[in-house]
Parts: sequence; C-alpha cells; structure tokens
Amino acid sequence: QVLPVLRLLGGIVVLSPVLLVLVLGLFSLLRIRISESMITRGGQSAVVVGLLAAIGVFLGMLYTGERNIPITAGNWVVIPEYHFTFKFVFDRLSVPFVMLSYVLVGTIGAFAASYLHREQGYHRFFVLYALFLLGMVITTIAGTVETLFAGWELVGLSSAMLVRSEEHTSELQSLAYLVC
Repeated sequence: QVLPVLRLLGGIVVLSPVLLVLVLGLFSLLRIRISESMITRGGQSAVVVGLLAAIGVFLGMLYTGERNIPITAGNWVVIPEYHFTFKFVFDRLSVPFVMLSYVLVGTIGAFAASYLHREQGYHRFFVLYALFLLGMVITTIAGTVETLFAGWELVGLSSAMLVRSEEHTSELQSLAYLVC
C-alpha cells in the first residue's frame, strides 16, 4: 500500500525538473519574457518540490524496509533484440545522492539569482540551469546504461553551454576549455 505512494514521490523527483525545463524552455523558445522573480521562484519551487519528494522516498524506504523502487517510463525504442527503456531506480544509495544534487543545484540557483540580477543572460542561464538539474537527477537515479548516458549528456551539454554563454568573458572560456 505504501509502494504506490513511494513511486508517486519518485515520479515527482523526476518530473519536477522536467516541468521546469519545459516551462522555461517554452517561454524562451516563444520569446516570451518573464520576470526574474518568476524564473527564480520557478527554479526554487522545482528544487524544493523535488527535494521534499526525495526525502519522502527515503523516509518511506526506511519505514517500509523497501530497498529498491524501480520506475519505468516505458520502452522508447523497440527493435529486434534491443529496446531502449527509461528506467529510474530509487535505492538507499541513489536517493541520498539525488537529495545532495538537489541541495547543491539549489544553492547554485540561489546564488545565481542574486549574482546575475539584471544581467542580459539571466533567462538563458536558468534554462541551462534547469537542463543541468534534470541531467543531475537522471544521472543519479538512472536504472539503465542508456538512461545514465542521457542524463550524463544533459549535464555535459548544459555545462558547455553555460560556459559558452559568457561570450564577453574570454578568460573564463579559455580556462574552462583547458580544464575540459
């Protein structure tokens, strides 16, 4: 009886950053300007909701003794002898890491909201920030190699785009490309 609730909370852990990416990305693609405070509140809400859901999953796992909660988003590609499935596994190792990811990315968002206030690239930064958050969550709770790869690519792509978005800071770009 508790397992469906834990799966619902697990779905919220994943869907929270997905919704943030969709909303911010859609507004960005349609060139609809929303206020910085709305963007900041949206980012904070996604992080808080995802973090609380992850804490709920962890406490529920401890309470019930459940060690493994798989969530499958279905087969996305099915060909003979191969199928690509988005699968997320919540266990007692991945859930603390997803909670840590939410805390760290939330801290970055809180700092960036004040640091980038009234900057030209504020909107773009938070779209990429949402992609980075989604990639971190997917990477942390990936249940298949393909899912892990998808999350890792989101993290890498968003990181590279975040570095590239600071076009006027050539020293930062040079340093970042040397490190990478």
